[in-house]
Amino acid sequence: MLTRIDHIGIACFDLDKTVEFYRATYGFEVFHSEVNEEQGVREAMLKINDTSDGGASYLQLLEPTREDSTVAKWLAKNGEGVHHIAFGTADVDAEAADIRGKGVRVLYEEPRRGSMGSRITFLHPKDCHGVLTELVTSAPVESSEH
Repeated sequence: MLTRIDHIGIACFDLDKTVEFYRATYGFEVFHSEVNEEQGVREAMLKINDTSDGGASYLQLLEPTREDSTVAKWLAKNGEGVHHIAFGTADVDAEAADIRGKGVRVLYEEPRRGSMGSRITFLHPKDCHGVLTELVTSAPVESSEH
């Protein structure tokens, strides 16, 4: 079952400049940043709010680190803007299998590592009315209680 909008992915040419826009315009702060070598991106997750299932909703800003990355190719074709929408689920494997069974192409045979230690896969945009769709199972939250 899908439980929330986990994040909206936004492709950009200059991550620092784009982060500053969202900070100055909307007051959003960077919650997490990392470089994902496998996907060829530098990213910043801007936390928008917490959700009732213990997760959160974010804007994910993506800057390519190499010209052959999917995001770089997308930027070259489309320019900056919304790249994908991601839905949260407790079990990305089961959700992907269920959706695959409904005739939607799942882009990864097995989920991969995503932001903040999450597990992710993508659904083909041609099967989702033109929207690249990501499924996300967040990494377990470390309790601050001992």
